Amino acid sequence: MDAVKTPRSCSRDFIKAEFPRVPGAGRQISVAITREEYHAIWSDPMKVRSLLEKQIAAHPELFPASISEGFSLAGCLPESVKQPGVRLRQLVTRDKTKWTLRPSFVTPYMTARVEDLEGPWLLLSIGVPLWVVSRIFGRDDMYWYRQLEQLGRNSLVGTTVQTSQQMPEHLAADEHHVDWSGSKGYVGMTAAGGCILGISLSKEADEPHLVQAYGVFANEAQDVDADYTPKSVNTDGWWSTQNAFLSLFPTISIVLCFLHGFLKVRDRCFKEFELHKRIWEVYFASSSQDFHQRMDLFKTWFESQQWKAYVVEMTSKLWKRADQYAVAYDHPNCYRTSNQVDRPMNRIKRALYAGRGLHGHRRSSELHLRGVALLNNFRPFAVSSNPKQNAKCPAHRLSKKVYSQNWVENLMLAASMRGYKTAKKPVPRIR
Repeated sequence: MDAVKTPRSCSRDFIKAEFPRVPGAGRQISVAITREEYHAIWSDPMKVRSLLEKQIAAHPELFPASISEGFSLAGCLPESVKQPGVRLRQLVTRDKTKWTLRPSFVTPYMTARVEDLEGPWLLLSIGVPLWVVSRIFGRDDMYWYRQLEQLGRNSLVGTTVQTSQQMPEHLAADEHHVDWSGSKGYVGMTAAGGCILGISLSKEADEPHLVQAYGVFANEAQDVDADYTPKSVNTDGWWSTQNAFLSLFPTISIVLCFLHGFLKVRDRCFKEFELHKRIWEVYFASSSQDFHQRMDLFKTWFESQQWKAYVVEMTSKLWKRADQYAVAYDHPNCYRTSNQVDRPMNRIKRALYAGRGLHGHRRSSELHLRGVALLNNFRPFAVSSNPKQNAKCPAHRLSKKVYSQNWVENLMLAASMRGYKTAKKPVPRIR
């Protein structure tokens, strides 16, 4: 007789309103340095200071703001047990804060080197199961799982965007249903510019829970830019998602996804190609006035035809929501469909399918998702798909910043100080 499978008992509640920071690792500065340079200059304070001054001038966003007032080197720490031959350095800023300097070719907890992670992380970013990675690169499944959890401790927004000038004005957001420890859960995702900027778990899809989930993105965004207020967010028709963003950003405009409206019609009449064509002719209107005129013409044409009741029900929602669709014309660069969030969400779905859902507590499950999200933001584009692509990865395309030609080292540098730009505590969100 087969044994009865019982789901693991895991906590599905928020421990804190904001995502927890790690104080020690959050005070680590990643220094761009090759292994050869490290062995040549790391023990020489004058050469290290010269290197730091050049990097501070070139990339000030990777260093604490207080370092511009001056700093002093405070010696080296003992040699790492996990990475023999590697020693961290320390510096002290004028405000008496002690920071740790870490060479960019190792991870924050000294668990691996860049060259050890390049292949495994590339496979994990496309949803390859952990056991396959273990089979190819050695170690065990939990080692690679913990590497993703460690990566997920970084700020998604601060690591990806870096500067307030590059913060996106327009967003897209949606939720994905997921099997979480034997029960249904919801993955709330915020995206822009081809990057995942927020991903959080929620045990319910109502407004209070989604305010908590999307509030993690809001906290991290306002850590990069304290005055950050996006102009618009594209959502489907789920009112809880819309109200959550209005609670977090009261001046934001809600743009209703036209694609969702079309798909509901298409799913009920796959072969009505003329109907499909006319719906998209409305979508490609040049202005709000033109949109309403096209919608009226479409309505007149539709009502002159014979349709089944369920097709009429779904199609009539298009002109009933015409005013909501027309909001997009007030924001010319906004996302009018949910493609911006659907495409990166498909990559997360692959990772979830490979692991057969989520099986851990809220914090470990969320860290895993955040780690996969960062891998998707920084993994290199396929050269064959677009030979003229100037950007190295989605994060480079959004932030216009690249720190190393090696994509994993580029991620390690972008995650300097864990991606958090200020020492202030995030604004508490609704519990």
